[in-house]
Amino acid sequence: MEFKKKRNAKYRNLIIIYVIYVIFWIILTTVLNNRIAEIRNISLTRLIPINNLPIELALIFILILPLSGLLGLFIGGYLLSPIIMVLHKKLIGSKMFYGVQKKSVLRSEKIFSRSFFPILMAINLSSIFITPTIFNYVLEADVVNQSGGLMDLSSWISLLAESVLLIVTFGISIFFFSTVWFLKDSGIIYSNKVKIEKSQELFTIKSIGDWFQTILKSYAGIGAIITYMLIVYNFVNTLIEYTGDPRVFMNIPSLILWLGLPFYLVVSLIPALICNDLIKNHRIKFIRNIGEKIGITHAAIISFELKEDMNN
Repeated sequence: MEFKKKRNAKYRNLIIIYVIYVIFWIILTTVLNNRIAEIRNISLTRLIPINNLPIELALIFILILPLSGLLGLFIGGYLLSPIIMVLHKKLIGSKMFYGVQKKSVLRSEKIFSRSFFPILMAINLSSIFITPTIFNYVLEADVVNQSGGLMDLSSWISLLAESVLLIVTFGISIFFFSTVWFLKDSGIIYSNKVKIEKSQELFTIKSIGDWFQTILKSYAGIGAIITYMLIVYNFVNTLIEYTGDPRVFMNIPSLILWLGLPFYLVVSLIPALICNDLIKNHRIKFIRNIGEKIGITHAAIISFELKEDMNN
């Protein structure tokens, strides 16, 4: 009963944050439409059938990205998770013993910790694909022309292109990391303890989710952070270098949006994280059923002893 109260309070707080986030974008859209008439009647991308750049930008962050995250959650969790588990069993299973921790610890979702690496991966992927060819493909010509067509000058254009690309890369990153969540929460673990118990090697106990998360973190870690910092640095450098140039005006709001981008993406992930929590029991049963079909049927009990003297 106490756990349900805490969970409901958590959902309420997350929903309040999301509502405030939506209100923020409504206010920002209204201000941009009223203050910058040049962008009011031009289209951002052909992917959204509305000829109003601020409204399209708001729709991306408050509607399309959350939907992209939900799609990534279900497709990655229910399609990729079994594939990763089977591959792990086939490729590494000969050296390991698998088991299931039947008693899972009831713990609340930590939105910032669970969303950190998926967000970094989404930003990194979208940054990789920002090229002149992609600019022309994802953005309408009027947007580029209205900003002077100077890609080396207008960081505003870079922000717009990255925002559109996030529609895809956001879902891709959740697609991969939802697999981690599914596998870790299932309680399926593996160890080489039995294989090496007569040797001097150290044994390991990990979950398949931890194994896959290590692979993803190696990509979405420090490299993504450096990429993001370089982007912000280039924005600031452009503002300083072209001070007084009227064409650089749009770089100011774009810098503000860029600095807040990780937070916007974290909040956009709230619907997926709530849904991930709501279906927890179902996804645990799903993964464990797949595990049984490939021979993971033993219960795993983890225990260890602490000794005062390591030499004893």
